[in-house]
Amino acid sequence: MWRVIGQEKVLPILQNNIAKHSLAHALLISGPPHVGKMTLAIDIARAINCEGDNPPCGECESCLKIENGKHSDVQVISLISQNNDIEEKTRTEISIDDIRQIQHMVSLPPFEGKRKAFIIEGAELMSMEAANCLLKTLEEPVTPSVFILITTNIGLIPETIASRCQEITLNPIAAAIIENTLISVYDIDKEMASLISRLSRGCFGWAFSAVQEEKYLDKYFEIRNKAMEMISAGLHERFVYAATLSTQFTRERAIVYDVLDIWLDIWRDVLLLKTELKDSVSNIDLSKQLEKWAECMHISDIRGSIQAIQETKVKLNQNANSRLALEVMMLDIPVIIGNIVKR
Repeated sequence: MWRVIGQEKVLPILQNNIAKHSLAHALLISGPPHVGKMTLAIDIARAINCEGDNPPCGECESCLKIENGKHSDVQVISLISQNNDIEEKTRTEISIDDIRQIQHMVSLPPFEGKRKAFIIEGAELMSMEAANCLLKTLEEPVTPSVFILITTNIGLIPETIASRCQEITLNPIAAAIIENTLISVYDIDKEMASLISRLSRGCFGWAFSAVQEEKYLDKYFEIRNKAMEMISAGLHERFVYAATLSTQFTRERAIVYDVLDIWLDIWRDVLLLKTELKDSVSNIDLSKQLEKWAECMHISDIRGSIQAIQETKVKLNQNANSRLALEVMMLDIPVIIGNIVKR
């Protein structure tokens, strides 16, 4: 049973290759966060080791072990896979030692399954030494093994690595598919399912987390409420918030990127309402407020705000001064007080 939702173009190809024992020895799965990349990678590992008639059956001992992370022939490598020391700082790259561990494992025959599977999460975060080490392993596979690389930014994967992998792209899926799944499978009421499906940006993993963990959605609303507050705040309050985000950025970058993505969602909705595309709005519970902002703003101000946020994400990714980049963004986004826009 494949668990990925809304990826009908991808699954038939994988199923056919697995049935014919012609699955590539290296796969590169790309797509936005929470779209289902890790779920698909685990499903592939289950399928190639499944003991049932219709892999992955999800019921045999092998499938269950892989699902629970207890299969000796399936290994996940990520930033936290070797970070067992609580005193150690969070790593920023996958090291050559991680890949050397793979090299050692790949030299051994499968212990309890049919094929070994090595899943590298955040493959774009491999150091240059790690990437070069992996390249040698991909060129000379020794035992029946499958390497599954996962990335949110395929452009950061070295061409030498990408060229040796079969590329699989997972695209955001329609909100209607997510909404119907939440209603039929998870028994979520229609109004909440509609909101979550739109907020998910087409990524079912995000919607699933929002349904399963109440704090997950609460945290989203907390960040969104702060963003809404800042749009009407003065420069002093905005700069204080920029300093707070900058401090967070030094500890956990993902949180700040999530904040900026929520800001982008809000301004995208304002743009959609300005151009009378109401059916495409994500934050449907804020439609009335966002529509008021759209009415009092020129479209150039809305586009400028979107551009400012996007440029800030680029600057942060390039390791620019985070506080300065965020402060400049705060200056570039107009302040809206009532129906008055202050540029």
